[in-house]
Amino acid sequence: MAYKNRIMNEICGSEELRMLLGCEEGSGIPYRHSFPYEYIPGTFTGTERYINFDISTAMDPANNTFRNLTVCFYLLSHEDAAIWEENGQTCLWYDKAACELEQLLCGKNLFGVGRTILSSNEPYSPHERCKGRLLKFTTKDFSNRAQSAINGA
Repeated sequence: MAYKNRIMNEICGSEELRMLLGCEEGSGIPYRHSFPYEYIPGTFTGTERYINFDISTAMDPANNTFRNLTVCFYLLSHEDAAIWEENGQTCLWYDKAACELEQLLCGKNLFGVGRTILSSNEPYSPHERCKGRLLKFTTKDFSNRAQSAINGA
């Protein structure tokens, strides 16, 4: 839970991600534009954009002192909201959001004890009118929960 809270706080605190989601500072991003699980809306009106995420862990088979953490981000938008225009340039919204998340997560040590790396960036289309990217970031953390609590996790 601590990792999910930390990630949600980073999303809400990022001026760039708030802008990409169309939210003002202090507006309701959690559970409206970002969910700490793989959220796929049942219906789209054509304007929704989401940055959702989840975390999985597994023991490191090479060293049981550590566990491998994988954070998956599910970036999705209605296909009519996929185009992003800024400063005279056009790109896909979810590509811009993916770049911002990579800078945010790989530029800081938000969780774990190892360096966070982007391990994959793949197309993601869980719904016929929904387009996006699936990002996976990996790092390591201590397998001992008491040690993680000491480190602020």
